[in-house]
Amino acid sequence: MSSSSTLVNVAEDAEIRLVRLMAQTANSASFVQDCEACIANGDAANLLKTVCSDAGALGALFVLEPSDEAVSAFSILTALLSRVNANQEEGLTKLLADGVASVDGAPARKISLLSVLYNMRSNGKEKCALLAKMISLAPADLLDPNTPLGDILQEDLPAHGVAPSSPRIVAMLDAWQVPLLDRRELFLAAAQGMNAPRKQRYLLLYVESYKDPNQLDEQGKAVAKQAALGAIHDPVSLFIHQRSMLSMPAIQALPPSLHGLLKVFQEGKLEDYNAFVKANGGAAKVLQPFGLSEETCIRQMRILSLCSLSAEHEEIPYSVVAKTLQLASEAEVESWVIAAVSSGLLSAKMDQLQQKVMVERCVVRRFDTEQWKLLQSRLKAWKHNVGGVLQGLKQSSGASAAAVQ
Repeated sequence: MSSSSTLVNVAEDAEIRLVRLMAQTANSASFVQDCEACIANGDAANLLKTVCSDAGALGALFVLEPSDEAVSAFSILTALLSRVNANQEEGLTKLLADGVASVDGAPARKISLLSVLYNMRSNGKEKCALLAKMISLAPADLLDPNTPLGDILQEDLPAHGVAPSSPRIVAMLDAWQVPLLDRRELFLAAAQGMNAPRKQRYLLLYVESYKDPNQLDEQGKAVAKQAALGAIHDPVSLFIHQRSMLSMPAIQALPPSLHGLLKVFQEGKLEDYNAFVKANGGAAKVLQPFGLSEETCIRQMRILSLCSLSAEHEEIPYSVVAKTLQLASEAEVESWVIAAVSSGLLSAKMDQLQQKVMVERCVVRRFDTEQWKLLQSRLKAWKHNVGGVLQGLKQSSGASAAAVQ
């Protein structure tokens, strides 16, 4: 007997023993007979279908101890996928994964079995779908950064003013060439398992996958609304993550009331916020339907307004800050500067004698033609100043040389 035929016989024997093990909890009286017929005919596809159609049979994997034995048994089933027609692989992979997920058993055991399937598949779309299923099944402790699942979902959160890096899973999906449409289930599952700001990051990745507004479905609209409200609830700490969201087609398709409010929080100042609320029926009508607090919104808008003001001027009199933030007196200015600096969006010092805020660095909330002109003006001034310094050094060097002679 050749070595290859020996391996086949071993595999066949393993399948029969597995079938008889699962028969102990199978619901169908003909389970063993049906499976043995598939094995005798070399019909791997129908063997998988027979096993997956019997929840009781798959349940045997959840009572088998130790867990390593269950993993080994499940590996025999996953190996069958390599013996089916290529056009059946994706469907049978999903069937097997759905079968495991539907069994009444511990999430940790389900994820352990699904990870076997994940590791044995090479198709990017299949691996993406399997990750989504594992993440959706995982309790919070299995999505901890120190766990394998949690690790690939993490990203290095940036300092304010620094563009965020993509979560590691995005690089994996790119390498697997997974289409945007097939990534959505994974992004949504990740968002549901994460806390802010990572939840918002995955919501935005989901929303960003809609490149054509004509293909926006109800799920996309619902997630876009959720992302927009997340941005309004916390526009300060989530600033960097969502600064480009207004350009997303799914966000542009939001109802005018929500889109308008989001635009104010993304680009406007406190006076724009107050004007918008007044024009749309007052705070009760604008904010309450979305569960927004008027006090919190005004606080956020004051910090954001100070950032916008700081992006326009290098020195700002206290009186201008008080007017822009609509404060009762200039005595409140310093506390709001401290709040903005604490948020990480602004770096500034206060000259209490001259009653001025000296801006060192500030995030830019909006960058269009006006900001380009301001940047051009500052670069010209910088060039002029540097030219003056160089000219002064040249004259000083010449004078020194003449004195030496």
